[in-house]
Amino acid sequence: MTAGNRDVHTWLTERVATYLRRSPQDIDTSVPLADYGLDSLTALAITADIEDEFEVTVDDALTWDHPTVDALSAALSDLVGGQPEAAPTSGKQA
Repeated sequence: MTAGNRDVHTWLTERVATYLRRSPQDIDTSVPLADYGLDSLTALAITADIEDEFEVTVDDALTWDHPTVDALSAALSDLVGGQPEAAPTSGKQA
């Protein structure tokens, strides 16, 4: 799958929710992932998923440099030329 086939923000929210064992609707995309209990192993796993999904190479610190789903998806969209994020600015995923 490439970024053009699916919204980066939605994909990332669903991926993060899977790792955190939550529903995507329960993820406030403006809250730092560390506040949800994201640890370094999970951050590396998300980075690896990003590389696999979008066929890019990213720095291992990507999730720490962009600590929210909003920030991470914006950086990833810029990197892969994907669609802009679809989340409302109020935070919670619709």
